[in-house]
Amino acid sequence: MKLHDGSVVLFDSFTLGRFTSFTEDGCPDGYMQIQEASRPQVGGSWCGTSWGPSIYYSETKSITLIIRLLHLSKEQNNYNFDFRMAYKVLRREYATVRYGGSPPLERPFFKLRPVPYLVNISRGEDMNTPKTTKTTEYYLGDLISGTYCSRIFSDCDRKNCRLQSPNFPGVYPRNLTCYYAVRQHEVPQGKHALIVVKQPNGQLVSIRSQKALYAAQQERGNNGRELKFWQQCDEVQDYVTVYDGYTTRDPVILRFCGGGVSVPEAISSGPELLVEFTTSPFGTFLQPATSQSLHGFQLEIEVRFVDQQSPTYAKNKRACEFWIRGTGRGTLEHPQHSLPPNTTCLYHMQGIDTSGPSGRNIIYRRPSFSAPRFKVWFSVLKFYVTNALNPNLPEDEYCGSHLNIWDGPMRISPGCSDIFCDKERSVQMSRATSPQSVIVGRPPTNATLVARFCRERAPRTCEHALLRRSRACTKTESFLSKGDSLTLELKLTQGTALKPVYFKALYEFVDLHQDGEPWGRGSCSRKFASRSFPEAPPDPPITFSSPRDVFLYGRGGNRNISCTYRFEANPGEVIRLRVWGVRSGGRLCRSVHSAHSPWYRCAGEVTAAVRIFDKPWRDAGLRIPRDCLCSDVGDYEFTSIATVAELKFDVVNMSATDDFRSFGFEASVEFVRLDLGCETTHRVYGASGELRLSSSSPMSEAERCERRPWVIDPSPGRYLYLQIRGSIIREPELDNFTLLNNITVAPDMRHLCRTPNRIAVYTGGLTPTFICPEPQEEQMEDMVEVFSEGWSKEVDPLTRHVFASPSASDQFSLDWTRALSAELIAVEPGSYYVSWLELSRRHASSHGGVFVLSGECEYRCPSLDACISGALWCDGVAHCPRGEDERLAHCSALLRVPAHYAAALLALTVLAAAAVITAARSCRRRRSALQQRLKSLSSDTAIFDEKEVIC
Repeated sequence: MKLHDGSVVLFDSFTLGRFTSFTEDGCPDGYMQIQEASRPQVGGSWCGTSWGPSIYYSETKSITLIIRLLHLSKEQNNYNFDFRMAYKVLRREYATVRYGGSPPLERPFFKLRPVPYLVNISRGEDMNTPKTTKTTEYYLGDLISGTYCSRIFSDCDRKNCRLQSPNFPGVYPRNLTCYYAVRQHEVPQGKHALIVVKQPNGQLVSIRSQKALYAAQQERGNNGRELKFWQQCDEVQDYVTVYDGYTTRDPVILRFCGGGVSVPEAISSGPELLVEFTTSPFGTFLQPATSQSLHGFQLEIEVRFVDQQSPTYAKNKRACEFWIRGTGRGTLEHPQHSLPPNTTCLYHMQGIDTSGPSGRNIIYRRPSFSAPRFKVWFSVLKFYVTNALNPNLPEDEYCGSHLNIWDGPMRISPGCSDIFCDKERSVQMSRATSPQSVIVGRPPTNATLVARFCRERAPRTCEHALLRRSRACTKTESFLSKGDSLTLELKLTQGTALKPVYFKALYEFVDLHQDGEPWGRGSCSRKFASRSFPEAPPDPPITFSSPRDVFLYGRGGNRNISCTYRFEANPGEVIRLRVWGVRSGGRLCRSVHSAHSPWYRCAGEVTAAVRIFDKPWRDAGLRIPRDCLCSDVGDYEFTSIATVAELKFDVVNMSATDDFRSFGFEASVEFVRLDLGCETTHRVYGASGELRLSSSSPMSEAERCERRPWVIDPSPGRYLYLQIRGSIIREPELDNFTLLNNITVAPDMRHLCRTPNRIAVYTGGLTPTFICPEPQEEQMEDMVEVFSEGWSKEVDPLTRHVFASPSASDQFSLDWTRALSAELIAVEPGSYYVSWLELSRRHASSHGGVFVLSGECEYRCPSLDACISGALWCDGVAHCPRGEDERLAHCSALLRVPAHYAAALLALTVLAAAAVITAARSCRRRRSALQQRLKSLSSDTAIFDEKEVIC
């Protein structure tokens, strides 16, 4: 029979002997075999009885039917040989089920009885005929020469590949084995190809799976729609087997038969996949009635690409094992390919610095290291074990497929830097007696099981991290290793093609390393000290950076961070700092040049900054603020004026997504030797005094030392009060437009101050107070008054955060300094004076609420509501702003008599006055008595002169 495109043979009824078995001597009375042109003989046989239509489709040029009847029935009513057959030549464009594409308007059909054609035979265009959409034809692979049905598929990412049983959708031959090799040759750079075999349309799969010949035996109510797997397909031995590789020696990831329901995805771990279709030697056309008339199968092919260097696929098919090492973070998910039953996957996570030269061996940290540099922070977002796709499959025992988290290494790390360690693994595989013996075994003694996840329980998860813009996982929702290693063990009892296991987790290698030496009580405060000697060459610059410990930032649970880096040079050395890569979390803040000094200041939202401080006095708590950096300024460099300097890194109000990637800096420190050092300390004391700040042009080397800041130290328990002739001048405010566009034009300040010179007063805060000074000879009434920190105002919250927080572990418990410092920032010659006065507070007395002075508190300046030293009272110099200490009422000589002498004098005066009054009264009484006596005398009595009377 000569054919052009293909032929269809319809067995309307068929009886040929008896059918007894699919596997052994199934046709004892006779059989039928079909041979196709240019195809090898396979030797499969059909027999038995069938009343329904069975279609055999062939795409060869000719087919041959061979019928052999070995035993004819002797009984008249039990005939065993009869068949009724029809055939038709079928053009390729009509075979859309097999080849795809859009069907033409005319549809062929079998005519076994005189019935009219049900199609329109007109060649003209019918406007009422619905238009069909053109679909792509299937690519059925290239037939391997010398085989009956084995085919090769390549690069199915660009083709509409379909795997089909022989003669699909007709009856497939018997005693047949077909191999479908799928390979992806072209893979994008940095990607890895996975081959997917699936069929979401269950009506395109019908592989015989049961010996039953009649529908009466179907008692499950599924109408014949059932997919069977593994050993369930041994009843007939017609099945499809999927191998994870290109040979039958590779692992089997799926075996199925039956049909009517969708075929689950079977995904290879690499760019190669092999599908094997096997049929039993004997068959019959009679089978339980099904809802579809198709036979065999059609499977879809899909190619997926994953990152090549990612733990999403097992590079070694015999060992699912991954090595994840480094300093970053990432996401772990279940393997994106199918895994065979009884598989164990290990994820070895180790924090290690891999920034060295490429190709170097990674040295595993032994348990003897008590303080590892890294810890592994691990959070399980989800763990889900699905129900079995086949309800007849036995369910797992309690926690059958599960996920174990081990604190520590499961085995010693190989000396390679690859995520798969493929070469070493292949050597171990060749020496191992079985694949599982490489990775399965008892864990080492230093690995501790901390959690087990399974279908029935999930001890600690962080599901909210799956949401968008979610907060970070807390420590109570995650796991933190004690060392630098953590191992994830995924154990599967069933294949993931039939019972998928999904998990997603976050891992992060927390870097605990910090440069320098610990200093103070802060967890991120460090010290760098010069180790050089005068006769030795200077030390090279030391590079350091902000801490990378995520638990110090917002994502680790802290809203604020404050770190201090202290630098101590040897005598004759100064400190040179370079800072770059300043990160402020996208906050609206810019580093701009100060309008009154040569330093940078922070303009805008100053809540995340790097600040540089000079410490000219090693034992004094006062810091001299220099530069403030909240954005990258390029080649920034700072040279100290003394042997001690500090860098403070501070951030407040961090969100749950902020970490060292959002905020931080990079820096280096170098200790530079000077030929000539400054010998003076520029430190003064006393209850009162005056400083002269002067400058000349050009500046000499001696004046360079004189230009250094002066510090005024108060006595214990006292504050300072400064007076400077001039006015306060502030930095110009910058609006958001200027900050966003990074406009840094220096403002003109000449209309605010007649001189470019400035006096900077440092009170211990974050920024100095700039004063436009006036010379002493100009009798100006404008005076600037400055008090010590904490005298009359509350401390700024940001300043409090930067300098002191006794309860916080990342800051220091420092007493607020009461010292004041003044510095002349000279541009032109000038001379100015700064006067100071020690003050003490008044404290309430317990006697009737009357205020008495603490210490020598009887000497009070009412204008300051403070007390001054008694040595300054009435010393001839006015110290109080209004001169109360030199008033006449306070400084008169009489009033300056001691109190006990004044009391005695007053008592004597009172006694003397009382004596005089008493004597006068006594004399007056005697005179009155004498006059009365004279009146009583006779007229002849002699009269004496009054002057003679002595009283």
